[in-house]
Amino acid sequence: MYKPNIPKPFKKIWRLFKPLLKETLFPFSGLFYSFLCWALMKTVRMKVKGAENQKKVEAAGKKYIYGFWDGRQMMLFPFAVGKNLVILATRSDAGEVLKVIHRFFTLKVIRGSSSSGGAAALKGMIRALRGGMNGALAVDGPRGPVGIAKPGIIQMAKMSGAVILPLAAGIKKKIFINSYWNKVQIPLPFTSGQYVIGRAIEIPRDADRQEMNKLLALFQMELEKITGECDEF
Repeated sequence: MYKPNIPKPFKKIWRLFKPLLKETLFPFSGLFYSFLCWALMKTVRMKVKGAENQKKVEAAGKKYIYGFWDGRQMMLFPFAVGKNLVILATRSDAGEVLKVIHRFFTLKVIRGSSSSGGAAALKGMIRALRGGMNGALAVDGPRGPVGIAKPGIIQMAKMSGAVILPLAAGIKKKIFINSYWNKVQIPLPFTSGQYVIGRAIEIPRDADRQEMNKLLALFQMELEKITGECDEF
C-alpha cells in the first residue's frame, strides 16, 4: 500500500496536537454521529423478524452474541439500546470515536481487534459474557474482506458458553459509501426496513478445529441468508 511521504515538521505538529484532538475533536465527532444516527433512525420504520429465536435463548437462561456485518452498524446502533451488550472497538484513532458512539447507545466497550490487542480483547469479552452481559461483534471487521465472517465469534462463543445469534438489518432506501472497505450503508429519512435475527448457533465446549470451521461456515450461511431477507424487504 502506498504511504505518502509526510514532512517531519508536520509529523511533529501532529504528535503535538494529537492528545488535544483525542480529548476534544474525537468525542465531539462521536457525539455528532450519535445524534445524527439517532435522529435519522427515528424517521425509519423498522420491523423485527425472528425475535422468537432470541426469546428461546433467553428462556433457556443463556447469554448471546449478536454477529453482524460491519457496514450496517448505523442501522443497528438503535437496536442495541437496553440489551446489556458489550462490544469491541479498535484501538486506532477511529476507535476513539466509536467508543463515544457505543456508549451513547448503551453498549459497554472493550478496546482491541484482531490486528491490535486481540488476545486481551477476547479475554475481556469472555469475562463480560461470563459475568452476565450479552455481546455484539462485527464479524468481518476491522479491515475486511467485506461479508466474510472471521472465526473470532466462534472462539468467543466456545470459551464463554454464549449462543451466537446472527443479526442483519436492511432498509429500502439508502446510500452507500464505497470508499470504505465495509461499504457503509446510510438510510435515507422516512424509509422502512427490518431487522432479522437468525437461528441460534451453539458452539460445544469440546468442539475441535474441524467442527469449529463447520460451525463458522454454518454461521456465514445463516448471516448471508438473513441479510438477503433484509435486502429483499
